[in-house]
Amino acid sequence: MDNLPSIAPGVLYQSGDFKFTVTMFSSLIVTALLIVFAIVVRVVCIPRWNKDFKHMSPLRAFLEWIVGMFSSDSEELTGTYSKAIGPMYFGGAAFIMFGVLIELFGLRSPMSDLNCDLVLGTMTFLTVQALGIAKHKARRLKHFAPVIPLVTDFVVPFSMALRLFGSVFSGYLIMEIVYGVCPNILPVAMEPLFTLFHAVIQSYVFMFLSMNFINEAIE
Repeated sequence: MDNLPSIAPGVLYQSGDFKFTVTMFSSLIVTALLIVFAIVVRVVCIPRWNKDFKHMSPLRAFLEWIVGMFSSDSEELTGTYSKAIGPMYFGGAAFIMFGVLIELFGLRSPMSDLNCDLVLGTMTFLTVQALGIAKHKARRLKHFAPVIPLVTDFVVPFSMALRLFGSVFSGYLIMEIVYGVCPNILPVAMEPLFTLFHAVIQSYVFMFLSMNFINEAIE
């Protein structure tokens, strides 16, 4: 219980004012794994699947299901912009999901670092504003005339970042407490299920909230 993690991530390397933290290291690992996985699927798996449409492997079934879900949700919520928004948030949700699952390997999740969450929240904020201007042109400026919509829009990156940070860090902290209280069988049984459930929920909620913000901006 005395070794509970701090909110600030640990520093692995420091050069002057630059600090390379454990969450930066986790982010690099997750990003590299996602890139390698995408290349393998595109270069190796998809050509095989195109040659044999009848054979449905578990990986193919899962990928077609998840891509179809993102595609349908993005078309429903973002309309003509879905071809750009769907893949972008598919990548973001994948990063969040595997960024949480990396805790199973003893690494701290990038989403337990508020800086990473602010980047994701800012991505949504900039996307909302860009598509709102692209759809409504100068009329979009009328949206900012009242004070409340102006404040609401600029709170988006911070609210999304704090929600994601609070959810992921609290889950990380709970598992550390469980390990401290019962370090043997219980955490081993609980952590994979808890972390998987947590990863799926956080990635989907981030995607769904982001697309709803975009929907409000373009409707």
